[in-house]
Amino acid sequence: TKATIPLSDIVLLNLHLTFCSAYISDPDLQCDFENGLCNWAQDTEDDFDWVRIQGPTPTINTGPLKDHTTGTSLGHYLYMESSEPQEFEDKAVLLSPLFNPTYNRTCIFRFHYYMSGKQVYTLSVFQRTMSNTKGILLWYKYGNQGERWIRQTLYISSSKPFQV
Repeated sequence: TKATIPLSDIVLLNLHLTFCSAYISDPDLQCDFENGLCNWAQDTEDDFDWVRIQGPTPTINTGPLKDHTTGTSLGHYLYMESSEPQEFEDKAVLLSPLFNPTYNRTCIFRFHYYMSGKQVYTLSVFQRTMSNTKGILLWYKYGNQGERWIRQTLYISSSKPFQV
């Protein structure tokens, strides 16, 4: 997952990657961030990192008061602080584990996001089959999306191992 932002917070929660042929979700690909980042990782070549927190974001009026999964301020989620020292177009990148798809199957990727603030830039999802590349853009949202968690579902087809 790749995000580029200026001066407000964007938060993301509850990642879920499933291949339809299995009919059962692989627990290694799901993460609600209650116990860390699971098998997801911070990219070492970006500008700053996603932060795992509970309760409201440190900057007033830019994030949720509670996490989406538990519905309480005790639940965890990831967010990025885009105020100083971050600058316009700095990137925070979160990488999925490498997934080896079954031939010609569609993957369902679900996540919840919260984009609130006067100067929110973009939240983007890319699919990459080679490390150290950006990959192809699958989805993006631009600007303030209101003070609410939004569920997004993406359908990903691949015959090669990939990361999101």
